Amino acid sequence: MTRADLVSEVDRFTSETEELLRSCFAMVDEPSTETRGDRLVTKIRAHLTGRSKQELAELDIYQRFCLDSTETYLAVEQSVFKVTANIDRTPIVRYDYDRLAHSKPSSHIQIHTHRGAVSHLLSQTEHPKPHAIESLHFPTGGARFRPSLEDLLEFLIKDCKFTAKDDWSAAVRKGRERWRRLQARAIVRDAPSEAVAALTNLGYDVKPPSNGVPADSTKALHTW
Repeated sequence: MTRADLVSEVDRFTSETEELLRSCFAMVDEPSTETRGDRLVTKIRAHLTGRSKQELAELDIYQRFCLDSTETYLAVEQSVFKVTANIDRTPIVRYDYDRLAHSKPSSHIQIHTHRGAVSHLLSQTEHPKPHAIESLHFPTGGARFRPSLEDLLEFLIKDCKFTAKDDWSAAVRKGRERWRRLQARAIVRDAPSEAVAALTNLGYDVKPPSNGVPADSTKALHTW
């Protein structure tokens, strides 16, 4: 993939994200894209309202893109989906993904709240920050099985009751299917042996490539 191809793919990805957000919420800012070395970073914000139409919170989408290890496909190197309350600018929850993470799960959720029982337990384990629940990184399935933006949007609309457009559900379902199909392809590239076994069990005749059978990616399968 050339640099021009990368830019084009990021533009397409960002347009799909913007379309999804605008299908769900009435107030969405224009996305921005900037270059950082050989990476491209995009940002977009949606404003969340209640029944009174008053803005209550903001949903910020930050994504940093690069080429994958084969330099063939677009990859998300880092993403942050953050919900912030307007009243005191307090973060509520963050869905984080960091492809290069080492000391924490590559995909995790951080919850910015305080809970007596959890703080007590952490103090007993001598955690360095027992009262900062946001210092915990709850694992969410790694690079391939992490929650999609669509999952967060449905949570905000259905569980949190933020105001949404009438046709939000169709947009979320469409986006979630697109996301899961892309992830399915990526999983096949990570573990081709499992893909061959599954397809063979379904009755397909799978032939190995002429240049040799690709090995499973133990790094992808082992990463936290």
